[in-house]
Order: sequence, then C-alpha cells, then structure tokens
Amino acid sequence: MKRLFVSGRYAQLALTFLLAPLTAWGQTTFDEFFQNSPSPMWMVAVDDGEIVRANPAAKAFYGYPNLEKMQIDQINTFTPEQLRAEIQLASRQERNHLIFRHRLADGSTRLVGVYTQPYQWQGEAVLLSSLYDMSAVDGVTGRRYVATIEEQVDLQTMELEHARERTRWLWIGSALAQGIVIVLLALALWRLRGAQRERTRLIDELSFRNHELERISQAMAHHFQEPSRRLVSFSHQLKRLPPEVLDDSSNVAVGFINTQAQRLSELVSDVQRYLSLDQTPLTLERLNVERIIDELYQRDPLLGPLRDQKALLIDHPLPEAFFDRKQLGLIFKLLLHNAWQYRQPSRPLTVEISGKVVRGRAQYRVADNGQGIAPEYRRQVFEMFNRLVPNGDAYPGTGVGLAILVKLLRKADGQITIEDGRDGGACFVFDLPLPGEKRQ
Repeated sequence: MKRLFVSGRYAQLALTFLLAPLTAWGQTTFDEFFQNSPSPMWMVAVDDGEIVRANPAAKAFYGYPNLEKMQIDQINTFTPEQLRAEIQLASRQERNHLIFRHRLADGSTRLVGVYTQPYQWQGEAVLLSSLYDMSAVDGVTGRRYVATIEEQVDLQTMELEHARERTRWLWIGSALAQGIVIVLLALALWRLRGAQRERTRLIDELSFRNHELERISQAMAHHFQEPSRRLVSFSHQLKRLPPEVLDDSSNVAVGFINTQAQRLSELVSDVQRYLSLDQTPLTLERLNVERIIDELYQRDPLLGPLRDQKALLIDHPLPEAFFDRKQLGLIFKLLLHNAWQYRQPSRPLTVEISGKVVRGRAQYRVADNGQGIAPEYRRQVFEMFNRLVPNGDAYPGTGVGLAILVKLLRKADGQITIEDGRDGGACFVFDLPLPGEKRQ
C-alpha cells in the first residue's frame, strides 16, 4: 500500500511541477523534467486521442517501439466512445484522476492510474498525463484496494460490454426490421404492379365491351328495326284485304303478327335507348324541377289521361336539382306513365310528387294510390325485361322503362327504392345532386 501511494503521489507531484508557471520554469527545464521523470508521462491530443509525445519511462513501461503517434484506444480497453467522453471531461477539468486498464506490448494488461491536466503543446490542445502502475502492489491492504478498483473497472467494463451487446442486438433487430420492411415493400410493389396490369387488362376489356355495346346499339337502331317495321307494314296491308279473302283464322293470325311485330319494334327501340345511355353524356345544369314537371305534364301526349283526371298533385316547393334537363323529364315521364298504367280501376288515380333535401342531396317521392308492388318484388322490377303482369293490351310495355330509369340515376350517383304509397299504392323514392354539390 505504501508503494502504491508513493508512486501515485509522485505522479501527481510530477504533474504539478510540470504545470508550474513558465516564469519559474523555462522551456528547457520543462523538457528535461518531462524526459527525465521516472514516472511514465505522455501527451494525448484532445481532438483525436493521438499520443503526440511520450517520455522514456512511458515507452519503457508499455514496450511499444512506436508509442508516439499511436491512438489511445489502441492501449486503453475502454470503447472509443467511452474514451472520447473521458477525454472531454478531463479537457474541461471536470476529472483529473482516472483509472484504466492498459494493454502492454507483451500482451499483458495493467491497472494504471492517470493524473491529467489540459495543456497547450505547440499550439495544440493536449492532455498532459502522469501515469503510475497500480498492479504491482505489496501488502494485503494494498491488494484489497487494487482489487476494489479492479472490481469497479470490471463493472464498468462489463456495463460497456452489455451496452455493446445491446447495441449489437439493436442493430441486428433494426437490420431485420429493415429487411422485413424491404420485403413487404417489394411484395406490395409486386402486387401493385400486378394490380396495374390487371387494371390495364380490365380497361382494355371494358373498352372492347363498350365498343361491342355501341355496335349492338347501332345495329338495333338500323338492322333490327327494319325487319320489325316491315312486319308491321305487311301485317297492316293484310288487315286491309277484303273480308272474303281472309277467313277468321287468317284474321287472327294477321292480328297476332301485327301485335307481335309492334311489340318487337317497341322492344328493339327500348333496348337501343338503354344501350345509347352509355354513349350519351349528361349536360348538367341547375334545374327548376317544378317547372320541368309542369311542362312535361301539360305537353306530353302520353300523360293526357292524367291531365283529364287532374290526378297530379305537387307538394310545393320542390328542391332544385343539378342534372340533365332532358333526362330528368324522362325520369318523371316514366314514373307518371307507370302510375297511370298500374292504377286501381276501382278508384280515381292520385299521384303526389314531393321533395326535400336529405344528407346534402335532393330527394324526390312519386307516390300513387294504384295497385302497388309487394315488398318481395320491389327490387326485381328494376331488372331489365322483368314484368309482374302478363304482356297484353291492358298492360303494354317491354320491361325496360324502370331499368332505363335506374341507369340514368346511376350516372348521377343516385339511387331509387320503392316504398308503400297511398292506400296500398306504390311510392318511388330517388335522389339527385343539389346545385353546387361536388361530384367525385
């Protein structure tokens, strides 16, 4: 223990003498004392940890032929990060006595005490250090002291090792996470490219189908209509023949041909109108719905029976809509004609049109007191060619009208449903955009 304290005290005194004012010690005296000191001494650069100068005692103690110009982390067992932190503490004079394990040239490790002070050497900031060996200690007390110091150093070293291990595992975990993210991104990119290819294929297929429908629509407008018109024309000629030419069965056959030819013509015309909706863009504008209904009601020949019975009631005011003028007239025409066709014969027909704003949309209701539609058939009637009554003179039609209505509303993101009307009748409820509504 005595030897330990003596060597340590000498190292501290040597450092004190070296840092005395230059008025008392000349530069030559400083160099002589540094070089001739029996205590190992060196200077370590603050910025990069390089040993810029070492005295013979230090070179002899460590045994490295090129001790000067070595980095301190080549000797010290601490991590470079820990050493930088210790150097910064010493340079700020927050710590001047340090204990480290140093590696010697022969591979052995020594516990070394270091007294250090900031110093300027040839214009460079260095730490001037005086070192002493704490490993060679005599006596039980001294060995216990050294053992305690070593235990503290071991704990600190172990903590550093644990920190390294944690850092390593964190790095591994981070690398794995990055790898997983890269794989997921690659998989997402692969799926996105697949989706884009499928989207391109579907767009091409849709374009092809639309072209087909356009061709069918054109064919129905010309090639399909022509045979039906010829059938109607020739059946009319046959009906004008003298009675003695055609017997009763022939008259029935001619009537059947005329009826079916007329139905075929109407069917082709309605299907052509349905298909042409895809090729007809909407001309959207702000519409006064009451005015459009009034003009339609007063002028359309198909709605003459409703005018004669004064069957239409309008619950004023109706909200305005942002839609195509012609197509909006067609929607109300279809619904009003449908109400008249399926009226209840036992009572006068009443049709009431009302409207309100619901969730930012204009909602309209066309309610009648006719025959009504059972709940289980209220979705079926909107399908093309679906009719709930047999076709005949009492209920003419093709089953396409409500399908056209649905398609028109879908072009404005609208929907239509059927509810109970007045006295068991039907109520058609549909919505349209309001003026100023932004469509996606």
